[in-house]
Amino acid sequence: MKNIFKIVVLGVIAFGILVYATADKPAETKTQVSDTSSLTLSNLPKEFEIVGKDGKVSKEDLFQAGSKALIIVGNHDSLSVVRELPKYYDVQIPYVMVANISSAPWFVKKMFIPGKLEELVEGRDTPMIYDFDGDMIKALGVTDNEKTTYIAYLVNENGSISNVFKGSVKEGALDGTMSEEEMKTNLASLVDYIK
Repeated sequence: MKNIFKIVVLGVIAFGILVYATADKPAETKTQVSDTSSLTLSNLPKEFEIVGKDGKVSKEDLFQAGSKALIIVGNHDSLSVVRELPKYYDVQIPYVMVANISSAPWFVKKMFIPGKLEELVEGRDTPMIYDFDGDMIKALGVTDNEKTTYIAYLVNENGSISNVFKGSVKEGALDGTMSEEEMKTNLASLVDYIK
């Protein structure tokens, strides 16, 4: 029994060392939002991996030409609140959520994050981009990786992307630290922004 215990402990230690040695260094976070005056749909990647769907989805399928759309970038806590937008408000503009997970270590992105993101979109029609390599984040110039922050971009009819809105939620929102009323109040500012 002692030998089995030793093997398990040594295996866990070896796995920890392997993870530490191969994990990517987290990207530095800054609190300013980049200038979006020159952003257009052509700056975005040509295709996306969507949470809960097999294969990739093209940019043209996700963003309809000649119509407005909203792109909301966030992490687990903030996206758990943003996903409730249609529950509290009649939003006429379609929106796409982007999971800002590119700075997470590779093993976390592969093992833990996909399941959590699938829970977030379960039973909802709003697509969520699984931005594994950070291509969407880079294209939008997002530099804020805080888990409580979300950033909204408005895609205009002419394909330009503008009007950055930055909001934040309570820490632990994914675990239920925000009441229904707090979520509704928090999202009211975003709704005012897109009117």
